[in-house]
Amino acid sequence: MKYLKYFIFLFFYLFISCEDRIFVEKKPDIVLNSGKYNFDAAGYDFDRVIFSKDSSVIELVRCKESEADLYILDNEDPGIYDMFVISGTDTVCSREVFIGTTDHEALNISVLDVKQGDSFIITPPDGLSSVMDGGYGTLGIESWQGSGSKILLNELISRNISELKYVVETHHDKDHYGGLYDLYDSGIISYSDSLSYRDSLPAFGDTLYFSETVKGVILHYGDLPSDPSTSENDRSLSLKMIFHDFEMIFTGDIEEDAEDVILTRGLLDPLEDYEILKVAHHGSSSSSTQPFLDAVMPLYSIISVGYGNDYGHPTANVLDRLISKGSNVLRTDLNGTVEIYSDGSFFQVSCRK
Repeated sequence: MKYLKYFIFLFFYLFISCEDRIFVEKKPDIVLNSGKYNFDAAGYDFDRVIFSKDSSVIELVRCKESEADLYILDNEDPGIYDMFVISGTDTVCSREVFIGTTDHEALNISVLDVKQGDSFIITPPDGLSSVMDGGYGTLGIESWQGSGSKILLNELISRNISELKYVVETHHDKDHYGGLYDLYDSGIISYSDSLSYRDSLPAFGDTLYFSETVKGVILHYGDLPSDPSTSENDRSLSLKMIFHDFEMIFTGDIEEDAEDVILTRGLLDPLEDYEILKVAHHGSSSSSTQPFLDAVMPLYSIISVGYGNDYGHPTANVLDRLISKGSNVLRTDLNGTVEIYSDGSFFQVSCRK
């Protein structure tokens, strides 16, 4: 009898301690509570949660300064999703979950798939949308330039957006201003102000308010110090967008010289890592230098780029540098339009190609 008790004890100890303990413990899940599809981590350590269904992908990540609970901020494709709970590079749990249609108040930043070029629709939870850059628009000829499609204008119309706060041109290259000219020429979209590095912007370190809660700290625009022959790319407006704990860096097409100037101005806190970086100049080797990435340390990096473009963007060395920093890289040529949502404590990244 004594040995039987010992055997029973040993059996249960091994059963609970082995890798199969998952069968006797609670698994992570998505729980519908008060109209929210909340993620229940069930005590697991994780860095992000990925949901996949056909061509739809949703990723949930806490802001670096937050311990907030996660929930689905926006989903227009209800159904059964494969859920993957990720810690570092490991999947610690996977299972199927149901996610219904949901739409909660949040900051929404749309990184539009305008092929080769940049275009963003920024919609605060407490104000009018703004637009930053517009891709080639009707100025594009090749397929990797958008083939002359009015992508930005058509997207605004499909979202029933007829009034904007700001229309922002980061710099005067066709793959950034072309779609903005489509917007101006249409006459159907009103806006409060049109901004570029040639106009009156806040000084470096000052704030451009997209709404009361969403602000952009100006990092750079215009000529570099003591360099009146600054390249058009290095004149790009760059800013740090802040919504509570969520921070995203917009870089236009800045290259190494402008990145160095931003670092010398001390406007990027070396003790603070950022949630998302819009990778400069479509992943060109002339940008995203190691010192700049060391200062930003983005959780996610998003590259706006056209499939089959003539420039070889994004370059392998930039991709290697981003991956070596542990950043999750998304590309519009592979992932399509990237939708970013944040309640200020965590953020959701959604893609559908």
